Amino acid sequence: MAAPSTRVRAGEVNSTAQSWLIALALVLAGGQWSHDVLAGQRAAGSTDRTNGTDVANRAALETIQIRPNVWVIFGTGSNVTVHVGEDGVILVDSGAAAMADALLKEVKAITTQPIRMIINTSADADHVGGNDKVGAAGVAINPDSFSDEEHATVLAHENVLVRMSTPKGNDPLFPVATWPNETFTSKFRSMYLNDDAIQVMREIGAHSDGDSMVFFRRADVIATGDILDLRHFPVIDPAKGGSIQGELASLNRLLDVTLPAMPLVLKPGRTLLVPGHGRISDYGELVEYRDMVTVIRDIIEDMIASGMTLEQVKAANPTQGYRRRYGTDSGPWTTTMFVEAIYSGLKKPAGKL
Repeated sequence: MAAPSTRVRAGEVNSTAQSWLIALALVLAGGQWSHDVLAGQRAAGSTDRTNGTDVANRAALETIQIRPNVWVIFGTGSNVTVHVGEDGVILVDSGAAAMADALLKEVKAITTQPIRMIINTSADADHVGGNDKVGAAGVAINPDSFSDEEHATVLAHENVLVRMSTPKGNDPLFPVATWPNETFTSKFRSMYLNDDAIQVMREIGAHSDGDSMVFFRRADVIATGDILDLRHFPVIDPAKGGSIQGELASLNRLLDVTLPAMPLVLKPGRTLLVPGHGRISDYGELVEYRDMVTVIRDIIEDMIASGMTLEQVKAANPTQGYRRRYGTDSGPWTTTMFVEAIYSGLKKPAGKL
């Protein structure tokens, strides 16, 4: 059988040649920036995405400052972005429940300001597990009409609350105290806090049906949640509403608001991307990651069009060329699971987002 053709769609990979030239320039010129921001990050260990319990015995957390008022805490189960200002502390995600005390100590080491808001990027336990204990140490941005206790505002897409309060299948029921107390369904949830314009961007249907990204516009930092994970192929969970179509749509929207260090490539200025797991990245790595997902999607789509079954597609190794860098045959997210998610998503396309 002839190898299926590979194509790049104009609507998804605009100005591909220009993007690659920019990415190459950033790689060649980003040495000092990489030293300043990335060298301090340890390689992320594997995380049990089901219950987050494997982080309990991890070494001390690591915190790095990426902007004058923005820090990232690594090692809580998920990366936690900390935005500090006159209005208090805004956290993106709260890590696993077992790491809540350690996370609070790290936040208090950064600032004495109270935690005012936690924004959850999904309903995964390693992103929402600390909502109760971490939130209880804070003060709400908006009064909670359903509680007399002081607690930071916990904001998430409505589907996160649905997932946490009415689990399906083998999913655990989250304690009520961890549930978001404020939700949204609109394309953007915008606010102005800490002298910064903040947009919570609805990205449902990528990793799951409750995905959000958080864009701190003045700081030029975007917390991407699990939509971006440079450690491996993107985690697409069809059982929780994830899809290859949604993943690519979200990566392309992320590219729309991510600025490269151009034209002065030797300067450190650029949009910084804080993924849910793994190292901080920028435009160059995002372009490469988005293109990788697009190429593999197109290969599998051609295989499906030629009548190949799932087993035949897996045997044909459609991730060849990327498998060594992003793939793994063991752990919570394998290359086989990634291929299966794409195949099932293309055979049964998701609805319009």
